[in-house]
Amino acid sequence: MRTYLTAAIAYVQENGDELERARLAGLLGRSRAEPKVARSLLARQNEDGGFPYGLIHGRPSAITATATAMQWMHDLRLLPSSYVERATGYLLTVQRPDGAWEESPAVLRFDPPALVRPGVPLARTYCTALAASWMARLLGSRHDAVMRAAICLRASRDGGWPAEEPAHVTAQVAAALLMVDGPSSAATSAGLDALRRLSPEVWTADRLADSLNALYLAGLPADDPFVAAGLARLLALQRIDGGWSSDDGADRDVDLSLRATGVLLAYGVATLLR
Repeated sequence: MRTYLTAAIAYVQENGDELERARLAGLLGRSRAEPKVARSLLARQNEDGGFPYGLIHGRPSAITATATAMQWMHDLRLLPSSYVERATGYLLTVQRPDGAWEESPAVLRFDPPALVRPGVPLARTYCTALAASWMARLLGSRHDAVMRAAICLRASRDGGWPAEEPAHVTAQVAAALLMVDGPSSAATSAGLDALRRLSPEVWTADRLADSLNALYLAGLPADDPFVAAGLARLLALQRIDGGWSSDDGADRDVDLSLRATGVLLAYGVATLLR
């Protein structure tokens, strides 16, 4: 019987590198990655505890790269570990006095996209929501750093949830506020309602996988209308070969396929026929 899962497993096994295959094994229940495989990721961690922009050795640490590395460490079953503690310390160190997070100007020489470019309000909102979600998960939703970040995120919604905001940014902010304020707060409810109003067709697999993962970690259940529609959309976007197509090019398809498979498994979607 060919299911979305058997197809995804075959795709990653055939096309993934050693680290990606180890992430798949972790998602499927392996207790911990082989030390040699884990080192291929962990060796990239900078002295300050962060991971380099683009996860390329020698570059300055970046919030987004550190969040990506922590997700990979989760896949490899390396949470908790001293590496995660150091990454957490980095995020705490670079939090701004107002509670926000923003990438360092040092990444500008790599021409980052607007979503993470220092000095861009949208990027500040996204980085704050992303970092706050990880801090809430690792340190608890009442930690001072998380509470200060939530104040910033609520302030960014003072005029309502921006209709022109990219949907995955809205999802990341909603997930962070859901973790701190719960589902019944005015800000969280408005954000989730904004997501539920979107047509499933506006979502690419990349953005949908990340958004669903953020909302899963925040506790949004599988029977929520947005989650149910999103999971169906994600399954519909799977290719016949078992992979998903990334917005960032074919060389990122395996990584996306792991993210998509991970969130489908997390939500208990395991046996649907392909």
